[in-house]
Amino acid sequence: MTVLLWAVFQTAGGGWADLHHPIWDEAATALGPQLPIGRNSAISMDPTAGWTALLKLTAYGGIFWLATQLGRDRLRARQAVIATTVAAIAYSTYGLVVHFSGWDTILWMKKWAYLGDLTATFVNRNAFGGYAGVGLLCCLALAMHGLRPREERRAHDLAEDLLVRAAPFIVGSLVIGLALLLSHSRGALAASLIGILTLVACFAVGRLLRPKAAVVALALIVAAGVVSFLLYGDGTLMRALTANDEFADRENLYRVVMAAIGDAPLTGFGLGSFPAVFALYRDGTLLAPVTYEFAHSVHLELLLELGWPATALLYFAFAWILGTCVAGLFRRQRDQLYPAIAIASAALLGAHGVVDFSVQMPATAALLALLLGVGYAQSWSTGGHVAPSPAEQPFPASSG
Repeated sequence: MTVLLWAVFQTAGGGWADLHHPIWDEAATALGPQLPIGRNSAISMDPTAGWTALLKLTAYGGIFWLATQLGRDRLRARQAVIATTVAAIAYSTYGLVVHFSGWDTILWMKKWAYLGDLTATFVNRNAFGGYAGVGLLCCLALAMHGLRPREERRAHDLAEDLLVRAAPFIVGSLVIGLALLLSHSRGALAASLIGILTLVACFAVGRLLRPKAAVVALALIVAAGVVSFLLYGDGTLMRALTANDEFADRENLYRVVMAAIGDAPLTGFGLGSFPAVFALYRDGTLLAPVTYEFAHSVHLELLLELGWPATALLYFAFAWILGTCVAGLFRRQRDQLYPAIAIASAALLGAHGVVDFSVQMPATAALLALLLGVGYAQSWSTGGHVAPSPAEQPFPASSG
């Protein structure tokens, strides 16, 4: 809430005029009475974009709050994860059909960028890669949860677990994983690997998998990934081998962004104002004729827009949520699946956010808010009667 209030203060104007960006004084001098300082000046360089960004951030907070309230019911928590998984499989299947057919379209529109890359209904391959990575985590988590050890498991129980509870999600994982690979997003692929490692570690810590079973699961996932990469990884490999010029551009981009951060480290330039700010700071080292709407680093962009204090508060809020999820892995006796997914998804998108902006896409940001809310809600001890886990019966009617 404090971060939202600060963003409102940045955008609305008023307050201490000394904090306002000097560009407003220059605009007032040039335009005269058409731009009165008292009414239009602000910390933010782009108040219109600021209000839009505030609306989005408030909506994500609302999704988290609703997920926290509704996610206390374990059946609803499972439904949320399954819905996320089904949606990711559907988008990935659509992307695979379009990709292998050679249509190069987004629904009914001809693609105008990233031709040859699988983007499903997204425009940017990295944006789809981040979304698909989170969907892959949910799918793998449900598959591993379906195969988790029981106290007594006979041969027919294992066959039922494999064929009924795990097989659909294993197939779904292969579909999403292939779509992710064909997006040719190197950052999303690397971040997804970090997310998978985090997920398996959380399953081991939360006693959902025994240590040996966790190692076996990780080995099988890596083996499937290697085989897929050998069959369909040519495009991603070529991008990795010809990345020198792109890395040089990113280095110059980050240098310019850091210089801008240094000019307003405490107040920032206003939430949502990156494009306007970057246009002033861009120099001749960035030769590519590209309009930068994002800093290609979520963390640097937040520092530029909000300033260090507000960004630190925002990250403290995330740390509190994730810390509660980590505690839930230890104190819960059931349903540790949900905090594990929340932690792994945050690790994936946080790592991807170092080099790209997938979490700034509304679909992915809303998805993260949903999974964090469900994970947070399912990180507290419930006490009382323990109903059967949703994974122990195909369509449970109980709630906890």
